[in-house]
Amino acid sequence: MMTQVFLAIVETFGMFAVGALVMHFKFIDEKDLNKLSRLIVDIFFPMLAFDSITRNFDPSQLKELWLMPTIGFGLMLFGGILGFGLRYGIRNRTHDRMVTFHHFCAINNYLFLPLIILSNLWGEKYLALLFIMNIGSTIGFWTLGVGILAGGDVKRTINNIFSINQAAVALALIFCFCKIPVPVTVGNIFHKLGNCSVPLILLLIGAAIYHSPEIFKDKWDIFYMTAVRLVIIPGIVILILNNLPLPADVYKVTYIVALMPVSASAAVITRRYGGSAEFAGQSIVFTTVACLLTIPLMLVFMK
Repeated sequence: MMTQVFLAIVETFGMFAVGALVMHFKFIDEKDLNKLSRLIVDIFFPMLAFDSITRNFDPSQLKELWLMPTIGFGLMLFGGILGFGLRYGIRNRTHDRMVTFHHFCAINNYLFLPLIILSNLWGEKYLALLFIMNIGSTIGFWTLGVGILAGGDVKRTINNIFSINQAAVALALIFCFCKIPVPVTVGNIFHKLGNCSVPLILLLIGAAIYHSPEIFKDKWDIFYMTAVRLVIIPGIVILILNNLPLPADVYKVTYIVALMPVSASAAVITRRYGGSAEFAGQSIVFTTVACLLTIPLMLVFMK
């Protein structure tokens, strides 16, 4: 397990490094970061969401499959509820940092790192479950996640939630339930461009971190964020999971997802929907590195 986690994190930081080099050699500048963020969030992300759902969701198996999307959404809802109290533990309580911290309580790296770890540990069966779970996670991300970043502004919350990404999720579900076939060419385009979103996000994160090098600013807040995201919230989730009568494969996938660090897309999402991109960059780096230690430790409690 330690080897798989380590390799996944090395891969992540390798892409960060490419992004930092791109910024260092001035292939892009700060203005380009905002433009590219919009391209990924408003074009490539919706394609990824639509493709993921239409390829992996089978309405005829709804009775059997309802559990995974429900858990995916439930993990985010539970973290968001805990975040209402936990966010007052940070010291630099600017509005942007508070909503970013709260966002991280709800949203973690629910797809990229689990994808790598699960595929190396237990094979394709668990990847299928992860993608099905991702339906609920995707809905949670674009409702709870971006809604929290609005920070109590009702108009902004509505604008954030009713985005092109939510439209893509709704359209995908319509295609699934109405059994409308996705044209092969369209499906291939969405699949290929959607899959570009993850590495491009990681590249932009590296560029954003390079542009904001004050990685050790507000040390208490970042260490507290790391403890909350990797120990406190997962610890509570594990206590609940270990007392639920879940199927073994559902239990394993949920357990792994619960242990994940801050979402790798956070540096891009905060630029697009509000929050602190600087705090996001810090949180991504610290929680991703720290999970090298916390994931193996938390796996001790797996049934």
